[in-house]
Amino acid sequence: EIMKKLLSDGKSNAKTKKNNRPTKLLYMTPTKVEGKEMCPFATKGCRAACLYTAGMGIFKNVQESRYERTLRYVRNKKMFLEYLAKEINGSSKFHSSKGNEFAVRLNGTSDQPLVESLIRQEGIHKNTVFYDYTKNPKKAGERYLASGHRYVVTLSYSGENEKECVDALHRGANSAVVFSTKKDNALPDSWNGFQVVDGDERDDLMLDVSGVVLGLRAKGKAKKDTSGFVVQVN
Repeated sequence: EIMKKLLSDGKSNAKTKKNNRPTKLLYMTPTKVEGKEMCPFATKGCRAACLYTAGMGIFKNVQESRYERTLRYVRNKKMFLEYLAKEINGSSKFHSSKGNEFAVRLNGTSDQPLVESLIRQEGIHKNTVFYDYTKNPKKAGERYLASGHRYVVTLSYSGENEKECVDALHRGANSAVVFSTKKDNALPDSWNGFQVVDGDERDDLMLDVSGVVLGLRAKGKAKKDTSGFVVQVN
């Protein structure tokens, strides 16, 4: 069976195309598929305002291909990871030959232990660096995997996990917070005493900063959020 491409080029995403590194992303469905919960730590607020509906995510064909990818993952994870490893290796070798670090974000619109499963596959090139957002506090922070690959994970604020986000920041991890911005689009300078940097500047920023709040502006359905997921800026 020929498997369609799993990864999307970062250049096709408004924010990721600003990255300092060539980047590929994996987009799947963030809900339950055939009994498998793709975002186990999701809250009602973050589900309602999910970035799944932002950008290209509004299009039916895009949602269908994400669903199809998720089905493949749920039904045959082993084969899915084999294909994923091949795809990553093709790109990482190309970028390695040009002397570039290659970034991969596997949880574009999901929250699964994909990187941890993937690096058990052989031969992921050493110039590959992984990054993700998560709602799972145990995953937040920077680590080097057994394979030697660097993996940086930012903890996303949901409106219900403030303590976990502050704890993560205290230990040097980053936290992402969505703010409602006024007409000037300015983000606050700080949140809970921690510096806010412009997380919309580029998607791979978390690979170059630590212990800061990645401030994101409310987009799509999030602009109408009243659940607490979006922090209201006075």
